[in-house]
Amino acid sequence: MTEESRYPGYDVWEQHTEWDGHTKKIVGSRRTPQVAHQFFTQPEVLLLQTIVSVLVNDHRLEVLTFVTQNLDESAASPIGEAQRKVGVPPKKELYRLGLAGVDAESHAKYGAGFIAAKPEQQQAILQAVSQGQTKDGQAWAGVAPADFFKQILHDTVSAYYSHPLVWSDIGYGGPAYPRGYVRVEKGLTDPWEAKANGK
Repeated sequence: MTEESRYPGYDVWEQHTEWDGHTKKIVGSRRTPQVAHQFFTQPEVLLLQTIVSVLVNDHRLEVLTFVTQNLDESAASPIGEAQRKVGVPPKKELYRLGLAGVDAESHAKYGAGFIAAKPEQQQAILQAVSQGQTKDGQAWAGVAPADFFKQILHDTVSAYYSHPLVWSDIGYGGPAYPRGYVRVEKGLTDPWEAKANGK
């Protein structure tokens, strides 16, 4: 995400008094995620957080912590495993092998782990992984690099765009229930919605 928001000063959380209790609880929990992990080890969490930061170009710790926590819960859960593509390992294995592969790739190309690599090197590594053009064939023996990249990108983007800080960045007005949107014609906004450049 770019450093400059098109909606400076807009904070979707200011509208939370208009939401029902269940919605407030869910969105509120995203603002203060718990730093506890069911599946990933601490080194894997730090590596995952670094990868996520590169993927979304965002360095805000509260957002990265939430996304990483979300990915951990997803990896620990069996939900969605029945829809897995043939030949792709279970998500737990996919993530564990993929994270190790990314770190091995960084060592093979730059002589250091992914976390210690320079930003442009990190981007180059992830691009190579996304295209299946990896150097360390042994590290990727159990998983196709592109399969790992596709999964982590999908999961990262899904979690990232469910965080209220990111909602504010993109001008999303948050849940409409129970208030609802009234001015739905093209170009019109309700008084409580974000205005571009603060206008």
